[in-house]
Amino acid sequence: MGTKKYKVIIVGGGPAGSMTALSLVNLRPELAGDILLLEAKAFPREKICGGGVSGRVTAFLEELGVPLQSLPKVSVKDFTVCFEDERYYPPFGNDKCFVARRSAFDSLLLEEAMRRGVEVRTSTPAVGAYRERKGVVVLDREGRSHHSEVLVGADGVNGRSRTWFGIPPGARRSLLLQTDFPRDPGYEPLQDSLVLDFSPPQFEVPGYVWFFPSFGDEGEPVVNAGISGGEFQKGGYARLREVFTLILDRHPDIKAMAPAHIHFKGYPEREYSPIQVNARQRVIFVGEQVGVDSFTGEGLSVCAGSAAIASREIVTALDKGDFSFRGYGLKLVRTDFFPLYVIGKTYWLQSNGHQPSLFFAMATRELPPDKRNVLDYYAAVFSGRDPGSVLYTPTFWGTVLRDIAGVLPGWRQRVSGTSSSRR
Repeated sequence: MGTKKYKVIIVGGGPAGSMTALSLVNLRPELAGDILLLEAKAFPREKICGGGVSGRVTAFLEELGVPLQSLPKVSVKDFTVCFEDERYYPPFGNDKCFVARRSAFDSLLLEEAMRRGVEVRTSTPAVGAYRERKGVVVLDREGRSHHSEVLVGADGVNGRSRTWFGIPPGARRSLLLQTDFPRDPGYEPLQDSLVLDFSPPQFEVPGYVWFFPSFGDEGEPVVNAGISGGEFQKGGYARLREVFTLILDRHPDIKAMAPAHIHFKGYPEREYSPIQVNARQRVIFVGEQVGVDSFTGEGLSVCAGSAAIASREIVTALDKGDFSFRGYGLKLVRTDFFPLYVIGKTYWLQSNGHQPSLFFAMATRELPPDKRNVLDYYAAVFSGRDPGSVLYTPTFWGTVLRDIAGVLPGWRQRVSGTSSSRR
């Protein structure tokens, strides 16, 4: 009996890999038995991550019929966006956003892919791959060869699937630190809001601190907290810890919940870039191999968006026999996460170490009733209430120009620490 040749091999069983498998089976149920998913670790496996799930991701999973009812989660309805003493509260406008333990969330998706007939092999690391005349060969750690017509690289920011085909890794990696500590369930600001503090640029760290309401492994209420924007160099970990501590001091109620000595876990992140290579002949990348949202660091929406597009591209390739995937990069630019990338990139380019950026000044400006600013639009797209295309409309750009005109005259004279808020 000869070696089975699959239609699709997916390397990586995290959300990107599982979502791609689920999306493929949703498009073509008969493909289920011809999809092999190789995952390096045993599940459930720990995933160091904030665990925020946007409404866009929830809507995508609902369309695929993935049952989320039994997943332990904290529903959230808005952001609390901070800079020094300033606060802004853009509402999501729907009830689809939540925070979950990634170990439970990721396991649910992988189990659902298995339930629908996808062949899943955990504890089976892929260690290399190469093209053959009419397909791709993937090698696992045990020396076995797996043959396929298409390879999906879903092995995350530390994955090596790009290197197997000589493809550059993409944008620069940054270091994040994350921790959990007990949460007082009666503390209202962390009952149903994602708290993001954008003060780290004051300390020359191009990132943010987050405080999310979440659950521990035993179901106990915890604060999931961390800081982004670190560098992979000597002293990078210590510097992030120092800046996190300085900003935690500005949130005394949250600090009161934290232990005297906070234990952090570090992990890497790589932001999405529209100019990087995300596909080659018979090879296509999804999820954190594509990147994350540069503003909030959210990766699951990129997982969902890239999985949806990649699965359609794969089905078309199998039908037509053209495995070049030439249009994939352009189609990624047309997803809902790309407009948010533009907003996030604009924010970081405007940030400096001494005062809020022009972007943040626009976001915290007092507005007339029933008017939206740039952060209101961001929250609406993040949550899935509005499609990303709303950020290309004359209404949005009119808002941007209005807010620039409103804050530019006094922006350069703003003094750090000025307090304002609007709810």
